[in-house]
Amino acid sequence: MSNKLESLGNAIMDKRTLIAILVIAILWRAGISSDGRIALWESECSGIALFIMGWALFACVYLMSRGLKGWLELNEIYRWIAVSLAAINVYVIVYYAMRWYRLAGMGGVMESLVPYDFLFRDIRYLLLVVFYCVVIWLAKYLKKVHGDYMLLFKEPPKV
Repeated sequence: MSNKLESLGNAIMDKRTLIAILVIAILWRAGISSDGRIALWESECSGIALFIMGWALFACVYLMSRGLKGWLELNEIYRWIAVSLAAINVYVIVYYAMRWYRLAGMGGVMESLVPYDFLFRDIRYLLLVVFYCVVIWLAKYLKKVHGDYMLLFKEPPKV
């Protein structure tokens, strides 16, 4: 089971997978922003995708910190990355909850739009996707650093 999870993790950390995630996010935002308005279902799809990606990444990074033995500094780095991801994920939850509340027409609040608001929403979404992809990419190198560290300081075999 561990080998399957490790191969899945390596596939996700692959450069081509990350590029595909970015291209899909760009095409998604370009497609739904073509009319200058975003419907509730479009916002729900965007929010749920960010929610799943963010919390899955948080769980992965946190579990990586728990799985490392013998290097407290790297564990601290992983934990602070997890804390940062949790903060960004809470922001995503609050932003989309407020957005869906307005789009659903609840509370009788009329939404005022600033010029080019759809562009700011697109940029925010893409920056969050880029952030998540960068964290995935950097986690790959942190994992490699730990592996190299373990090879350097492993005891020589006893004869």
